[in-house]
Amino acid sequence: ISVGLEFRRVLFRSRRALSALSLIALVLALVIAPSHARAQEGEGGGEAAAAGDSHKGDESFIVHAMKSAGIAWTLLMGGISIGMVALSVFLLMELRLGVVMPEDFLTEFNTAIDNRQFQQAQQIAKDNPSWLAKSLDAALPKLQFGIDEASDAATRKLDEVRASKELIISFMAVIGQLGPLLGLVGTVYGMINSFKKLGSASGNVNTNALAGDISHALVVPLMGVGVAVPAIFFFTFFSKRLVQIATETNNMSSDIISRVYNTMRKPAAAPAAAPQAR
Repeated sequence: ISVGLEFRRVLFRSRRALSALSLIALVLALVIAPSHARAQEGEGGGEAAAAGDSHKGDESFIVHAMKSAGIAWTLLMGGISIGMVALSVFLLMELRLGVVMPEDFLTEFNTAIDNRQFQQAQQIAKDNPSWLAKSLDAALPKLQFGIDEASDAATRKLDEVRASKELIISFMAVIGQLGPLLGLVGTVYGMINSFKKLGSASGNVNTNALAGDISHALVVPLMGVGVAVPAIFFFTFFSKRLVQIATETNNMSSDIISRVYNTMRKPAAAPAAAPQAR
């Protein structure tokens, strides 16, 4: 059991490192990727003014995006992004074998069972907040009715814990679905303003100003997609991880329940007789 737990722990650590590197790479790509800013609004006033405007237009993509989105959209998308990162970190910390099946709990619980201290083992399981401890706490009182009843009780308890984690993971799916929709709202709003200016313009149309307005309108959907893509990735990742952890915990719980049941059925060893005095 200890060798299997160690192998699973190493496997999950490698997966956590890979997901963390992917998130860091995505954030760095969005932050440091330079982009040429939109053309200056209004008609040009000469070569000197154009040269000065070219220096002013050379700004990073983040600055251009924040100016285009405005305070409201920047705060909204930024808040969603921060919430997604915080939720990802929380799930990375929660969905670990060291949290779900703590090694110290297994050692203490198995020691109590080996010593036939079943009441103490029940108390150990009750005091521990891990998934495995909760399932065993629900299963041990049912052993008097048979191993099948105890296994069903442990499975039902694990399903309850799993459902609570699935509820948290579902917020990732909500972010992945709402991100593009919020971006679409920003695009429609920006395009309405652009064509409104185009319709009210008299004479020659300022194409530079129109292109700038369209560029501003396309920033918000890009931000929405930038939030939705990692949200969908982490939703899929954590959903698969939850299924695997729940399966392994259920298997471990079944093995321990069988061991406890067989230990309870074995007669206690008779104490050694004291030597007779001559």
